[in-house]
Amino acid sequence: MGRKKKQRTPIELTVDRLELKGSSGVDAQGRRWTVKGASIGASVTAWPGRKGKARLLEILTEPADSVDPTCPVFGVCGGCQLQRMPLAKQREEKHKMVQRAAGDLHGITIHDIRGGAAGYGYRNKLELSFGPRRFLPEDQKDDPDAVREGSFLGFHPRGWFSRIVPLERCPLGSDAMNQVIALVSKAELSPPWDNDNHTGVWRHLVVREGASGTVAILVTSSAADPDEVRSIGARLGALEPVVGVLWVVTDRLSDVAVGDLAEVLYGQPWLDMTVGELALRLPYDGFFQVNTPTTQILFDTIAEALGMPETPTGTLLDLYCGVGAIGLYLASRFERVLGIELNPASIDCARDNAARQQVAGEWHAGKVEDLLPRLAPMDPKWIVVDPPRAGLHPAAARFLAAQSAESLVYVACNPGSLGRDREILEAGRWKMTDLWSVDLFPQTPHTEAVARFVLR
Repeated sequence: MGRKKKQRTPIELTVDRLELKGSSGVDAQGRRWTVKGASIGASVTAWPGRKGKARLLEILTEPADSVDPTCPVFGVCGGCQLQRMPLAKQREEKHKMVQRAAGDLHGITIHDIRGGAAGYGYRNKLELSFGPRRFLPEDQKDDPDAVREGSFLGFHPRGWFSRIVPLERCPLGSDAMNQVIALVSKAELSPPWDNDNHTGVWRHLVVREGASGTVAILVTSSAADPDEVRSIGARLGALEPVVGVLWVVTDRLSDVAVGDLAEVLYGQPWLDMTVGELALRLPYDGFFQVNTPTTQILFDTIAEALGMPETPTGTLLDLYCGVGAIGLYLASRFERVLGIELNPASIDCARDNAARQQVAGEWHAGKVEDLLPRLAPMDPKWIVVDPPRAGLHPAAARFLAAQSAESLVYVACNPGSLGRDREILEAGRWKMTDLWSVDLFPQTPHTEAVARFVLR
């Protein structure tokens, strides 16, 4: 006989803290559950799942400081989770979350959380999906007049990659970006890509905004009619804020907006991004932080944490450097920059921008753990690491733990990885002295942590 299936019933939680992927509360038996979409201080019912995760069913009471969501599909769309929380409260809870994840804070200087003034309209990139099936919330599922099938453009609901929450506007984007979304949404392009059977044409719309304007990227399968794609591209190119329209083709089964550039339908195939006095030119698919104004706050925080020299001195070692933005932003305070990044295209972009900015240095493509022992410069040096969410590769962490430098700054998009890698660094020659939080992602639980390490 098979094992008897455990019977589950809804649980009631009072949500009391923010987590890396949602918020959490404790049930009547004292067990902590993580849910998505609930404000700190709310009482909710949720359906228990595996590994301490629960699905929000109903909000019973909201906290006294609750605010009305700005987005009409909040709670249905799988993106924002915190729109009912005032921005100041979001940041207070994010700051607490970073501190919990960082480990023992005895003797550590905790700096106030930082962030831009805008809680909405801050994103410079939005990635939407096409699909044939509309997601219906609970209060519309029994409506016989509700439209269920067709061609929809929007975001996925939580946990439903085969459904679409249609929209013509996202409050996290700018007015210019939303002009693009509205035009494409109203065009009802068909047939949309079907994630269930991997058929269809229209797959994604990516909208990016730079210093010179907005770039729209239409992602289709190879079955697309070129004349139809060019027609919608011409309409997008006629929008005043649009400086580029691109056509990208992919037949990958995975639901990601990555493919081969088929045609530049209008304007430029690049983005100009400005952070302070730094001007970068990126390829249309080049990585950049999604919140441009707060990126400058982040970079200035990194500079503060480094304790940079008064006059240009030594080498800045920029690990997991991406397109080189951090190193290039700080380059004027060093004799040279040495960057390492896995993605060769990002390294090409870093080299091109270094040449445009007349920055002395070297940028190498490869695994940090492989290249670092060979390329690490002699003292004096300063070190910045900005690893992916998984954190430092263990070999890289162990190598850094044994190095000497004026300071080491760890930039974490996942504060939990900082807490783990801190143990390796502090088992070596380093001691964490300062911790900052920088809110690049209002309305979501995500935040950046910046930690300063010095030699013991």
